[in-house]
Amino acid sequence: MATIEYARGQDWYVEAAKPHGGFCFIHENSIHAVWGYLRSGEIALRDLRVWLACHEVNARRCTLEEGRKPRFTIEEIHGLVGGVGGQHIRHSLRALQRHGLVRFCEDELITMPYEVNDDPGRPVPVPRTVIRMLSKSSGRAYIATVLGHLIRCLYYKNGICRSGGWCKASWVAEVFDVAVRAVKDARTRLVELGVFRLLRADQLRLNRFGRPLVICLRWMSESAHRPAQSTTKSAPLRDHKKLSTRVDHQKPAHATDAAGARTRAKEPNLNEVTVEDLKDPWRLAALFKQARLRGLVKKTEADILAVFAAAAHAVRVGRRNVPGLFCWMVRTRNWGCLSCVDEDRGRHLRMRLTAESEHFTKIH
Repeated sequence: MATIEYARGQDWYVEAAKPHGGFCFIHENSIHAVWGYLRSGEIALRDLRVWLACHEVNARRCTLEEGRKPRFTIEEIHGLVGGVGGQHIRHSLRALQRHGLVRFCEDELITMPYEVNDDPGRPVPVPRTVIRMLSKSSGRAYIATVLGHLIRCLYYKNGICRSGGWCKASWVAEVFDVAVRAVKDARTRLVELGVFRLLRADQLRLNRFGRPLVICLRWMSESAHRPAQSTTKSAPLRDHKKLSTRVDHQKPAHATDAAGARTRAKEPNLNEVTVEDLKDPWRLAALFKQARLRGLVKKTEADILAVFAAAAHAVRVGRRNVPGLFCWMVRTRNWGCLSCVDEDRGRHLRMRLTAESEHFTKIH
């Protein structure tokens, strides 16, 4: 596969009996059905990841000896999805069962959505390594990019798995209701990871069909990280036998009035971002200017919206280090984890700034 550079004829497809690590079938209409519930807000992104993890759990039991009954546990699914506690997995399974997307009990696990039983669509041979990666992924556009390209570029026929196809980023964005820019960024990350391999083609085919792409059938994920410690139980109290009685601030400074808060507050600094900076459109605009001067972003509508959406995302999902999450996204241009909710909130921040000042377009 390393010698393939140009998509021409039928010689550029990659075929193998199975991907490295095996695969499991996920039907095309099943993917669209589950994503439809996600798009309507009836299930959360974590619920989708649990649904994908259930396929891996089933695949582990495909070679079970005859006469032995399988046993499914919450702990096994939790190990694939990750997170901080098993109660979230139980909540996700209840949500999936409520909509007829899975049937789960100790000795049975069915992942075929009830509404597509009569017409499940084409079976997509999804590599199990990719399923495990998606089960731990947190980006909505990132998961949509992988699923969309799997549908368009991976086939199974006559006992042979064939990798190769044409896929437009605009098609993925339209079908899965995500931003085109986020799909392109996610595809770039997947190419860097080695999951995808982009090929060259003549411009006529690129305009008509999109970019030719091969999914690596020998890709292996990195070593698993240490699972996060469960926080479903309260942390034990610490023993402080020698408590300090010293009072450093006996005369605290007076609070500033609201009218002069912005003018007298410390100027925003990209090296010392605060949560208040991410909530104030004026201070966020100043951070964008600093990022542009450092070459991290460009003066384009897409990058302006991306920075504002990144601030909204950090405030929405951040727990321990909200400013650090924002700075990491800006410095690495990691926009793949931005959701439609983040973009809407970022657009709202921009509208607030535009309404308050006519000089927003002068950011330079």
